[in-house]
Amino acid sequence: MSNAPDAHSSVVGGSTAERRIACPGSYQLEQKLPPSALSRSSADADEGTALHEAMAYILQNDVVDLEDVLGRTFGADPDRNPVGYVMTSDLVEHALVPCVDFFDALVDESEAEGGLDFLIEQQVEMPGIPGAFGTSDIIARTKTRSIIVDWKFGTGVPVKAYYLKDVGQEAEDADPETGYAKRPNYQLAYYARAAMHSLPHMFEQNPNWPVDLYIVQPRGRDGDPEQPYTHYQTTVKQLEEFRMLLISRVAEAMGDSPRVVRSRDKNGYCKFCKVKPICPAHTGPAVDATKLAGKLAAKRKGSVLDGIDINWSVHYGELLDFAQIMEELAREITAQAHAFADEGNVICDEEGNETWHLVQKRPTEKYTDEAGALVKVQALGVEHEQCFTLETRSPAQLREALAAVLPAAEYGKTKKAREEKAKEIIGEFTAKISSGTTLARAGDERRKYIPTAGRVAALSNKLAALTKR
Repeated sequence: MSNAPDAHSSVVGGSTAERRIACPGSYQLEQKLPPSALSRSSADADEGTALHEAMAYILQNDVVDLEDVLGRTFGADPDRNPVGYVMTSDLVEHALVPCVDFFDALVDESEAEGGLDFLIEQQVEMPGIPGAFGTSDIIARTKTRSIIVDWKFGTGVPVKAYYLKDVGQEAEDADPETGYAKRPNYQLAYYARAAMHSLPHMFEQNPNWPVDLYIVQPRGRDGDPEQPYTHYQTTVKQLEEFRMLLISRVAEAMGDSPRVVRSRDKNGYCKFCKVKPICPAHTGPAVDATKLAGKLAAKRKGSVLDGIDINWSVHYGELLDFAQIMEELAREITAQAHAFADEGNVICDEEGNETWHLVQKRPTEKYTDEAGALVKVQALGVEHEQCFTLETRSPAQLREALAAVLPAAEYGKTKKAREEKAKEIIGEFTAKISSGTTLARAGDERRKYIPTAGRVAALSNKLAALTKR
């Protein structure tokens, strides 16, 4: 492995590759942010760091029984969280176990390919961009392919190993109905191409050599707990094409007039970008919101909207675009201003008069001695049952509990066999039911929902066609 540089490039890394390629102008905007915005972290991010450390510990020490990590502390940071994060039963069960199960399945699957050679937490360098390096969670290979695995422990936005791009319905790699094709997650592509440079023995020089990219996210919103990963297969040739694209966008980012481009996907590269408060692609539409009123005013008769013709299809589209921009912008502004004030800075008007300051949130009552309270109230006559609530665990949790107690002699010698049997048993009493509908941009890979009236009309049209009426 080559020696990685001591100073990380501020222009691009694995986590910023997606943003730099899509929006080269984001780099120069980031240089204008106050230190409080750049250093801002979150409890979720710190917890994710601790879980990454836990996974590295498990794999490096070949931990078989995850009870061994229960109660251990990981992710201690002298500045943000000196005590670190304790691995609770909930974190072990819902964050670590699915990742270990995925890795074990990958090892088993690789036996037919000559076995799995793997490296953990490897720092790799991107050739052609000074100081550009990153740390990959898992770099592996078999006799037939190379593999990159990235753990994601967030509980909100789902992260995928691939994303969709609009290539047109006539393109060779497009879905003929939607005109969209898959392309790799650029963070994974970054780690893969950098690994090709730093760890060439983990790859073959053949341009068509397959490289499998995996994102494993056990707790992602809308994710499938039974398959907590997504997969995309690329090639050595395509990864080199990615590198050339990245080099060109980094050059643009450091040039005189780099493009600033807003993501159309609310969960895209703009979601966690900190420059939104000064980004013209976000503040511009907010300032220009009066254009919506202007369009209505042009049609107004007198002082009211009397008798004007509004195309609600177009109008709602414009309003939704505006609402999405303002929702993201408002959250980022509030978070950055809070961090700015929390460092002792004053938020004021142009004359220096304070306009905003921090206050304590409304206090909520919490136990300081829960056990003592229980003993006291029961001594005074409160029944034991009145002190607690009981609710049925989720189907996934109940399935795990059942698999743990099923006799191996009757339900399968392997853990996987017993889990499949538990899934079958619990499945008799469950169904996957959508909680409703939500708006999504055209091109979203989820199946389009057709309202009841539309379904009836479509059925009527089919019947009419069949009966030739």
